Amino acid sequence: MYKNLIKNIYIKNILIKNFLIYNEKEFLNSKFNFLNLKNYDKFNCYMEIYPDAGGIETQQLIKFFTDFYIKWFQKNFFNIVLIYKDIGEYGYKKVLIFINNCFSFFLVKNESGIHRIIRKNPLLSNSKIQTSYLNVKILPEFDEINENLNKKEILIETFKSKGPGGQHVNNTNSAVRITHIPTNIIVSCQSERSQIKNKINALKTLNYKILVKKKTDTKKFLNSFNIEKKYIKTYYFDNNLIIDHIKNKKYNLNDYFKLNIDFLNLC
Repeated sequence: MYKNLIKNIYIKNILIKNFLIYNEKEFLNSKFNFLNLKNYDKFNCYMEIYPDAGGIETQQLIKFFTDFYIKWFQKNFFNIVLIYKDIGEYGYKKVLIFINNCFSFFLVKNESGIHRIIRKNPLLSNSKIQTSYLNVKILPEFDEINENLNKKEILIETFKSKGPGGQHVNNTNSAVRITHIPTNIIVSCQSERSQIKNKINALKTLNYKILVKKKTDTKKFLNSFNIEKKYIKTYYFDNNLIIDHIKNKKYNLNDYFKLNIDFLNLC
């Protein structure tokens, strides 16, 4: 683990140092581009986690995987924000994480795809082995979306936040709802106690949804970012085993979720 971490920090430092020395075109064609970086690999990125197939147990799985990713990012000094979470009865229905680091898209893009989980359902007694599927989508944050967001085309509303079961999180209008009028995309955020933070997170979520809407019409574009129906990993909980279908490797499941194994693109 520590050798991989040192290796990752070393390589990231080389990437950033030489990217600053050269302009983008020169860097991508230089000897320093030994990892075959593309022009979009330098961007921050979004990680969206949502069910691909399965029942209510996927809510518990999404929360489990979200907690794992967040702990891993924090341990390895990534700047992240959980900008959206759709809370369900047993966990999360969907989440969106913003990763704000140079080359973060390059480093985590191999997580993008279908994650297959084989285990007994913890929500049912005497449950048989069953298979659930989560979809992890990784997309870069394009500057063009942020720059071109017309303030005249968005409607911002505030309302009082509520927690699970209708309990009031606070008595102020801290929750934010934003409507993008041209596309009729509506996003809301109430995860923070601060209206300002909720507005920032809602705008990031809106940026992401506009990006997806603008780009998903082009299948070739999505495939260039590994956003397609392909298996990334299979998790066998009863056998304490993970199979990585991209790297053709096997991992100890307990070690993986205890943050002792690196999943970055560099490893």
